[in-house]
Amino acid sequence: MDSSVLSGLIGGMASVAICSYISAKVRGSAQPGTLRWGAWLVVLGFCCLAFVALAFSALFIDADVWEDRGELFAVIGLIVGFGSGAAYCFAEYFLTRGSYDDHGIDFYTPWSGRKTERWSDLGGVELNAQMSWYALTFRSGNKIRISTMLGGHGGVLAMLEQKGLPLHL
Repeated sequence: MDSSVLSGLIGGMASVAICSYISAKVRGSAQPGTLRWGAWLVVLGFCCLAFVALAFSALFIDADVWEDRGELFAVIGLIVGFGSGAAYCFAEYFLTRGSYDDHGIDFYTPWSGRKTERWSDLGGVELNAQMSWYALTFRSGNKIRISTMLGGHGGVLAMLEQKGLPLHL
């Protein structure tokens, strides 16, 4: 088997194992009734920044970068890709917040804004296993997507189960 294929398979399996571990650990929340990202997301953001710094340093240390167009585009692609990843991680960590109680949920993300809904208006909950999130659909048409990597997601599910609300998992 080609070493690049083997490396990809090992990386993919390690990714699945790490994400499964994190998801199980963050199911509960340090503060009941809250939804927020754990410190692992900031660590991931700083790792992305480290790759950006490494790729950026290649522009000054490796003279071949300026001579070989393919290598220059690869380095620029790494800077843009990992820079975008870092920005995404930091935006999610610092801006995504949620809270829930017996009456409803209030959830904010930088991508979809604030959504406040009552549990009595909940139409259903579906697990999207491919994206690893629970989609809560309300009668107003609003959808709140709660990642399985988000701290406290288990509390929301437990509350919905306790209330006997429709779960399609």
